[in-house]
Amino acid sequence: MKRLLFITAILLGLLPASIATAHDPIILTSDQRTPINGPLLIDGTISFALYGSLDTSGDTRGFRVQFKEGDPLYISILIPDLSPENLLSEDSLPIVNVEDPDGVIVKLAVTEKVSFPEPYTGTNYVRLTELRGTAIAGIYSVTVTGDSPARFTVSVGEKEMFGTPVENIPNRDLGVAGVMAWYSGDQGAVESVVETPSSKTSSSNQLTLVIVVVSVIVGLGFVRVIKIRQRKTSQ
Repeated sequence: MKRLLFITAILLGLLPASIATAHDPIILTSDQRTPINGPLLIDGTISFALYGSLDTSGDTRGFRVQFKEGDPLYISILIPDLSPENLLSEDSLPIVNVEDPDGVIVKLAVTEKVSFPEPYTGTNYVRLTELRGTAIAGIYSVTVTGDSPARFTVSVGEKEMFGTPVENIPNRDLGVAGVMAWYSGDQGAVESVVETPSSKTSSSNQLTLVIVVVSVIVGLGFVRVIKIRQRKTSQ
């Protein structure tokens, strides 16, 4: 049985990174400059990572997040641990303004610089600040701005779940490909990357194959256990 569990763990480890990733990726487009024009995250407790780029000084990007009364509230902002972002002064780094349903605005300025790797995509980041609290019911409006062109990532929520509904997002299937295009600094590629039918079929086939193999192994394990019990009974 230990051997069976070990094999199953290995097979589950072969699942595509887009399925295993802890943060569900959302790629912000260049026309999503305000919260009303940006994505709407239906459940703010689920862990999302929103990737965007400020193209000029004073540029903005926005999105909205919905919470229920008493939900844990978590929002943080990061930059890629690459130049030019990691060379910017604190005054030039991206900042986040969070407006709650009552109209109260909290400005998330830089309070820390913590570097860390993201293992699923092989990318590296610097966390600038984070906000923790208890949400009130309603929709929060989030706006990112800054005095210099810069890439940024806003993380929302901490409940690991993939593929939950998001409104007003035209590129929901960009996934890891979109993250890597953003990380490379190629905004044109971010805007144009699409998941082809063949790649969708490939990912679906991989998942189906893993499920079938795991089911067969588990089934064979149960058959083996039954046969061993039958031998012991006959003896």
